[in-house]
Amino acid sequence: MTNWKKYIPEGTKDILFNECAEKVKIENILKKIYIQSGFMEVKSPTLEFYDVFNGENATLPQEKIYKLIDNQGRILALRADMTTPIARIAGTKLKEVVHPLRLCYTSNVYRVSESLNGKNSEITQSGIEIIGIEGIGGDAEVIVTGIKSLLSCGLENFKVELGHAELFKALVDGVNLDYEEREKLRKSINNKNFTALNNVLLENKDKFEESSLKSLEELPKLFGGMEVIERASHLMEDNKRALKALESIKKVYEIVKSIGFEKYLALDLGMVHNIDYYTGIIFRGYTHGFGGNILSGGRYDNLIAQFGDSQPATGFAMDVDGIITSLEENGQLCCEKNTKVLVYYVGEDFGKAYEKAEGLRNQGIVAELSPFRDENKARKYADKKNMEFTKI
Repeated sequence: MTNWKKYIPEGTKDILFNECAEKVKIENILKKIYIQSGFMEVKSPTLEFYDVFNGENATLPQEKIYKLIDNQGRILALRADMTTPIARIAGTKLKEVVHPLRLCYTSNVYRVSESLNGKNSEITQSGIEIIGIEGIGGDAEVIVTGIKSLLSCGLENFKVELGHAELFKALVDGVNLDYEEREKLRKSINNKNFTALNNVLLENKDKFEESSLKSLEELPKLFGGMEVIERASHLMEDNKRALKALESIKKVYEIVKSIGFEKYLALDLGMVHNIDYYTGIIFRGYTHGFGGNILSGGRYDNLIAQFGDSQPATGFAMDVDGIITSLEENGQLCCEKNTKVLVYYVGEDFGKAYEKAEGLRNQGIVAELSPFRDENKARKYADKKNMEFTKI
């Protein structure tokens, strides 16, 4: 039997020294932006009841959630995302608090990763939620805050793609598709798998009107700049629900553009992930040096009602580890180089050495008391750690 005491599970990692310091720095930058924008920090327990993540609008399939049984036989789950626990908190404990709620967080979440795909099972998410506000103003603020956050962390070469959950729904709702066929269609569009898309549409072509069939065929190709809206409007000119969604995207784009952030925006009308969860504007961010979404979010007006208080909501989650990976890949990861001093003392001079070290620390200098009584050993130790040496 293998002894695993010297190892850690796949999908996890130890974070050491400079990387740990950089991660704390990024988390503090994000927290400062949120707090200065009027958001209040919350934390949820690492362990939740599994039912919290197993609602009608679940964001993850059950096989992606770590589950365990407590001493009463109840199914528990490691926190799989932060938005759902925040929805639970908002729908139960914050019902009487002044709305809209402006909440922020930075916490670890846990998800079962596919083997050998390089993804972590433990992810640090940081984000915001605005609960109790309708309209595109809240959507635009969330997107602007996300862009500002990425810029403040040092990222510059990134794009935030905008879409709308209603586009896909407007084209398929009312069509006699079973769940499996609908999911095949959604995934082929979201993944821009044109072969799979053509196969699904061919198998179900008699169920669609000609205009909807053509729109679905073109949907994964509708990405780029604002010209995409015009192309989509022409394709879907007879679908009022789709046109309303396109108008919302256009308005949000114009608001973000007015802030001066247009160069960070793109459109992807074939973005149809978590379509049962999202109800309006959706977005996700990409950057060089990181393979997944560094930012994702959107409007989810139906989630909080599952916890007792129906409230519209919008927000985003940011992958802190992804930010660090991208900064490292682009040569932008650089921890602050503080002066470090080793304070050497002998005999009964601990009090003087401690007073000296405290004086240095108050000046922003890293000061360490020598662990050695032998001066030569102390000097060698200081040399190895690139520390200055001072003797009491």
